[in-house]
Amino acid sequence: MADKYPNRPLIVLGTAGIGDATADTNVRLDTPEEVGPFFDEFYNRGYRVVDTARNYPPGAPGTAEPRIARHNTDGRFVVDTKVFSFTPGDHNAEGLAKSIDGSIEALGGHPINIEYLHVPERTTPFADTLAALDTFRKQGKFSKVGLSNYRPEEVQQLLDISKDKGYAPPAVYQGCYNPISRSIETTLFPVLRANNVAFYAYSPAAGGIFGDKKRPGGRLESSGIVGSIYREMYDRPTITAAVDRVRAVAKEHGIPGHDASLRWTVYHSQLSGAHGDAVIVGAATVEQLKKSLDAIDAGPLPQAVVDAVNAINDSIEEVDKQPYHKF
Repeated sequence: MADKYPNRPLIVLGTAGIGDATADTNVRLDTPEEVGPFFDEFYNRGYRVVDTARNYPPGAPGTAEPRIARHNTDGRFVVDTKVFSFTPGDHNAEGLAKSIDGSIEALGGHPINIEYLHVPERTTPFADTLAALDTFRKQGKFSKVGLSNYRPEEVQQLLDISKDKGYAPPAVYQGCYNPISRSIETTLFPVLRANNVAFYAYSPAAGGIFGDKKRPGGRLESSGIVGSIYREMYDRPTITAAVDRVRAVAKEHGIPGHDASLRWTVYHSQLSGAHGDAVIVGAATVEQLKKSLDAIDAGPLPQAVVDAVNAINDSIEEVDKQPYHKF
């Protein structure tokens, strides 16, 4: 199925819900019996790229990567990860070395594909961060530099520094993008496209808000900082009304609301395989992952549903239009 739509974005597996369930009560994928079938389902569908982070899961940082390694002993997956970024100094040479080496060890010694700066760490000069990353990349610790949650002007600054210093420029930007969070299209995408930077979309279904019922393990229902961020972003009257309209139109075509939002992001947004873009799909259970992959494999949406989703931007109040970052 992966080759049926050659221009669609790459599908990547998100792993923020994998880790130590005794330390993070939002985690539902912990034991080998839980995590193994999750990865097998993704692999058996023909997909090979996994996204993670030193900070995953948020309530038990550092416990996702070892669980990935346990099910990737043969290197069947390409793994992208992110450095710790939430404490001053995380992006200086010492902090980066600690994160990157920690990931390599936790991931079983397999090479890292994309190494992301998870969020901006503004106490360390960008030039110092890029110099350290260039050194570590040349040492073979990872293949590409990625950015996540940076402002457009910061992305341009990082690209300019890389060009001036002769460093390999950031190749990928990972950010929030879905039928509700679309400001990126006019603010960030022009910078990325002009500099051949691919975009990887997380939260492609807006945290499950389009679902016909609340999804166990969904971002909107989770406790802690992640849940509070998503509720602040999406739990708003004009957004709820717009989502209800999409859900009603999708139902007329026999399509669940969650599927409609995910399929829109994959097939009808500004993402494209031609640009090297990707959609990161996460899930709290194997069954949820199956349903999301089935939805993607169903292909493009009927035009009436596409029109309903596209109308969201015009129907929600300006104050409720959500950015692609919160940092």
